[in-house]
Amino acid sequence: MSFDSIALLGYFSPGTLGSSYRRAFDAIGVRAHMIDMHDLVHELGWPLRNRIGHRLTIRSGFIRSRSAREANRWLEERVIESGATALLVFSMAFISAETLENLRARGIRVACFYADNPFPPHYGARPETLPAARASDVCLIWSERLVTKLREAGVPNPAFLPFAWDPEVFPYQNDRPQETWPGVLFLGGWDREREEFLDELAPYVPLRIYGPGYWKTRARRAGPARNCWQGTDLRLSEAARSIRESAISLNILRTQHIVDGEPDGLIMRHFEVPGAGGFLLSTRSGGATTLFPEGETGEYFSDVKECLDKIREYLAAEPARRQIADRAHAIVAARHQYTDRAREIIRRLEECAVRR
Repeated sequence: MSFDSIALLGYFSPGTLGSSYRRAFDAIGVRAHMIDMHDLVHELGWPLRNRIGHRLTIRSGFIRSRSAREANRWLEERVIESGATALLVFSMAFISAETLENLRARGIRVACFYADNPFPPHYGARPETLPAARASDVCLIWSERLVTKLREAGVPNPAFLPFAWDPEVFPYQNDRPQETWPGVLFLGGWDREREEFLDELAPYVPLRIYGPGYWKTRARRAGPARNCWQGTDLRLSEAARSIRESAISLNILRTQHIVDGEPDGLIMRHFEVPGAGGFLLSTRSGGATTLFPEGETGEYFSDVKECLDKIREYLAAEPARRQIADRAHAIVAARHQYTDRAREIIRRLEECAVRR
């Protein structure tokens, strides 16, 4: 079966996963048809379009199914009209297993990529998530441990697929001086665990935090981390420049990345920082230490004390930092761009078509 076109269901504003994959599929000669989740949301029933109603019904499979019925019909029509031979779903919210089964019955292969943790009690878990995953030809996820859990939950063809680097979103800053600010950079959203972690670091290291306004409204007003917030978020090329100019970029995994009691998987920041030419110090996790071996192309910590020790070590070791950053960039540029991931998705869809 030939896959010369693919429908993408997701968000496509600059910097989103959907926009990166759209460019990647186009670059490898697979025409991408965009189906925007914003348009699908307009087709939802009132309980799911209303913010309060959505929160009240977030665990109710019955109400969500009924309220998303017209949206699923709309999605099915858009995919068929596109003429695409495959569908890649980035957001499983509101998508019914029946819709995916209907598309597969028409010969359209279906892949889903789940960017969050699909299992309760994590916020991304929805009543429709696992049934839709079971109805897909292949379900892709960023954690090897979650692949195992999906298989145990009855998903027939789960597979590990990490995020990647998009040079248009986080361009390589090789024309910029490296590490003009000899401190630690944290780019990311607020949550309580991250705030507490950074509260312990902030008194001892030069730290700058960039992120959305929750760092102002939810972080402790007099807390050390709150005082390091720079009052704004950085995105796209601005974020890439800050990564390049900082001695160390910090990557703190969230609770949803803890699988069976251990951090696991890779997130976007694992690829964006080396892609931009920066040095990454990250939570030690399964998958990351395989793709970016410790001391060679990555550095890691398991707790605040080890993080602080590593920061002090590498702030004083500029040549070692630069060597690790340069080697990591070379690996990301050669093997971990979204064009590489797009080819992998097509390969897996071809295998599914052969098996059928």
